[in-house]
Order: sequence, then C-alpha cells, then structure tokens
Amino acid sequence: MKWTFRILMLLVLLVVGAVMMGYSLPARTTHTRMIMLQETPEAIFAALDDVQKLAEWNRNVKKVELLPPIEGKQATKQAFKGGMTMTIVTIESLGPTHLTREIRDTDGAFIGSWAYEISPTADGSKVALTEKSDIQNPFFRLMVRVFGPTKYMDEHLIDLGKRFGQTVTPR
Repeated sequence: MKWTFRILMLLVLLVVGAVMMGYSLPARTTHTRMIMLQETPEAIFAALDDVQKLAEWNRNVKKVELLPPIEGKQATKQAFKGGMTMTIVTIESLGPTHLTREIRDTDGAFIGSWAYEISPTADGSKVALTEKSDIQNPFFRLMVRVFGPTKYMDEHLIDLGKRFGQTVTPR
C-alpha cells in the first residue's frame, strides 16, 4: 500500500511540475529558419503556392481540401499525420518573393502563421520561413519545448529541398 501511495504521489508531482513548467514558457513565440536552394524564386514560390500538391512532398501533410474563400482569401483544410486538421488561409501572396499563411482554427492547440521570404542569390535562392505562434495551453507549450520549437518548420524546409532533389540543412 505504501508503494502504491508513493507512486501515485510521484505521478501527481510530475504532472504538477509539467503544468508549472508549461506556464513558465512564453505563449507567444517567433522563430525563423532558413535554407538555400539552387532554384529560382519563381520555381520555389510555385511549389509553395500549389497547396493541392502539398501532400505529395510534405511528410506531415496527409490531405489538402480546398475551401470556399475566407474574407476573399484562399482557404484550405489540411489534414496532418496524427489526425490533426487545420483551416489555413493564405493572407498574403506576393509572388515570387513573399507568401504568408495563417491558421484560422481558434479552438485548436495553437494559432499562428508561417511567412516565407524568398530572395534570389548567386546560386539560386534563400528561403526564410518565420513562424509566429500563440499557444495558450501550457501542456502544448511544454510539448513544443520538448520536441523542439522548430521541428515542423525544419521538416517542412527539408521536404521542400527534397521536392527539388536537394539535401538542405535548415539553420
């Protein structure tokens, strides 16, 4: 009986500690990751802009469904591996150099946006991806911290490189 009580108390302490740690982390964050590709800004922008083919090259996207425009902007419902779905709206599209998409689900685990800046270089293009996120749930803030705040950005940029047959390392 003593061991059962001790194990239960340890579990309670772990849960309370995790919640406290989650509350200590900032809810709003901004992260930027960058890669270099040997492609023109036009080719990169075209790949990013073609949301219907996103599931063909992005390892985390399972399905993309076009929705009616939201506030006159392109909207999609994207299903991700693991079962999460999000409504995503393209809020700025200034090809071939700038593209911003925003999560519009207010009841999801987080809200935020991804903004791409594509700049020509001597050997191709630099792609900078900036994520602005707002994670109100302290448990999800802790999970993001544990798994790495740029994990999905890095995987997305690596997959973008593979889309063009290139191996890239986000930094």
